[in-house]
Amino acid sequence: MLFAKKTAAEKRAQLKKFLGSGKLLRFPGAMNPLTAMMIEKKGFDGVYISGAVLAADLGLPDIGLTTLSEVAGRGNKWRE
Repeated sequence: MLFAKKTAAEKRAQLKKFLGSGKLLRFPGAMNPLTAMMIEKKGFDGVYISGAVLAADLGLPDIGLTTLSEVAGRGNKWRE
């Protein structure tokens, strides 16, 4: 999260607040870092990393072989 303006703790608190609001949140999926940055710049509520795209990027079949640490690591790598 090299260019993040908020800390991870601030983002978690904001997400918790948003989820408790009862409003519909918009979280488009990103297939690469450029897409994620464009989604963020357009002002969506958040971005999710597609499991199928992550598996393909790692050269794995899309059958749930990726771990949480790989997903989190890949998300942080995208921000570098």
